[in-house]
Amino acid sequence: MLRYPNVLLFSSDETEANSLQRILGKHVILTPVSSRSELASLLETNTYDAVFWSWSLNSGTWSAALRDVRRIKPNIPVVVLSTAPEERAWLRSLRTGTFDLLVAPLEENELTAAFEYASVSHQAQASLGLEPPLMEAYV
Repeated sequence: MLRYPNVLLFSSDETEANSLQRILGKHVILTPVSSRSELASLLETNTYDAVFWSWSLNSGTWSAALRDVRRIKPNIPVVVLSTAPEERAWLRSLRTGTFDLLVAPLEENELTAAFEYASVSHQAQASLGLEPPLMEAYV
C-alpha cells in the first residue's frame, strides 16, 4: 500500500502556509509549524520525509532552528522556499546543509519535483548508510 509522504512546513506566514497546503496537499501530508519549539517537538515525536522551510532567512532564529533539525534528524532533507532574490541568502542557506532552495513565485510542478527529488535522495542515503553533509561552523 502506498502512503503519502509526510512533510513538515516551517513557516512564519499563515497565508503562505495555507497556499502551500492547497498546492502540496494533493501530493503529501503537510503539517504546518510556526515556532522553533513546535518544529523540534514534532521532529522528535514523529516521522517525516522532508522539511519545507519558509521561515525568513533574515530572522535571527533560522540558523538555530536549522541546528535543531540537524541534531534531531540529521538526514532529513530541508528544502528552503524563499522570496529573497539576494545571492548571499541563497549561498548561506545551501552552506548550512539545506537540500535545495526554491525562489518564489513557485509553480506546483516545481514544488512537487523538489519534494520528489529530496525524498528519493533521502531514501538512497538511508539505504547506503551515508552521512548527512556537514554544516558550516558559522551557522
